[in-house]
Amino acid sequence: MTECISDARPGGRMAFGWEDGAGSSFRLTGEYEIVELGRRIVHVERMHMPDPTPDNHIETLFERDGSGTLMTLRMTLPDAATRAAMLESGMADGMEASYARLDGLSV
Repeated sequence: MTECISDARPGGRMAFGWEDGAGSSFRLTGEYEIVELGRRIVHVERMHMPDPTPDNHIETLFERDGSGTLMTLRMTLPDAATRAAMLESGMADGMEASYARLDGLSV
């Protein structure tokens, strides 16, 4: 990870960057709109592929689930072309793998 900025408050910004060491990189920027600690986060993000996509709107909900937490994430993309580009890039596969690793954690 080459960049990691997360100012998680309404109006705060985020910027994340990754490189794989073989010349491929990916960057994501955005802003937080709503932060309700332990309950909900709403933010806007742009994927840089390499140019920034239109705004993607993300809502993440956290709910108690037995001895753990159920996280529900809803990503609303601006159009079908942005969705197709995201799927073609393999980004969705990486997101799924990250959530699978998160699911295996116990705190």
